[in-house]
Amino acid sequence: MRFSQIATLLVVLTAAAVTTMSQARDVHENERGQKPQCTNASLRGGYGFVAKGVTLTGSPLPAALQGPFASGGVATFDGKGNFVLTSTSSFNGLIQPVETRGVYQVNSDCSYTSRAENGVTFQAVILDGGRQLQILQTTPNVVIVGTAIQQPQRCEANAFQASYGFVAEGVAGPPTLPVPLAGPLAGVGTVVFAQDGTFVLTATRSVNGVLDPEPLALTGVYSMKGNCTFGMRFDVGFTFDAVIVNNGKEILFVETDPGTALIVRAIRL
Repeated sequence: MRFSQIATLLVVLTAAAVTTMSQARDVHENERGQKPQCTNASLRGGYGFVAKGVTLTGSPLPAALQGPFASGGVATFDGKGNFVLTSTSSFNGLIQPVETRGVYQVNSDCSYTSRAENGVTFQAVILDGGRQLQILQTTPNVVIVGTAIQQPQRCEANAFQASYGFVAEGVAGPPTLPVPLAGPLAGVGTVVFAQDGTFVLTATRSVNGVLDPEPLALTGVYSMKGNCTFGMRFDVGFTFDAVIVNNGKEILFVETDPGTALIVRAIRL
């Protein structure tokens, strides 16, 4: 190939490369500048959730129910502005089932507001194409935040027979824990669910500032319920309700023992 031909080829290749880079940059800038578009239809089906916080004096709750709060359950959206919420909730250590209906409105910027028929109100932001919500309860004199994650359409027992790492946070006290240990509780560890309906959990906890001297090894059994949920019972007596989310890659838990307000989020290893 003569020098003139080589020079011409280099010019052509350089121009093509510059054009390709420019097009790639334009696409990238368009993607960055693109605003998400959400509607009520962005939320459809079941979402498992956990929430925690505190209810204060002046909130709509009776005085006996004011204090640490934790909740876990399922919110089901119809894509048309209506939802049904079922949960197990701890109000100052008193465990109660909650079921309510309500309406919601999704804005084009993926922000969200809702009102339940019991008067509770929420604001939220929709993430990941409608697969997750970060939630703030906006009822006066309540400080509660939560996360909701889309559930699988159906769940089999083997959908979560695997090992998970988890983090737990909340409070615990009598009658589940003795008075000297009552207070904030956090923990980290692993849990393995077996095909025979048993589980093995290993955890290190900080209980009211006192660290476990060595990891705890605990065992128990679990049983499936409807709506991609299941219950756990430890051999030592602790109980939890759980909901499977994110196609079995994550599980959300709330403790159901009196005197506790504790949630757990577990992710498959």
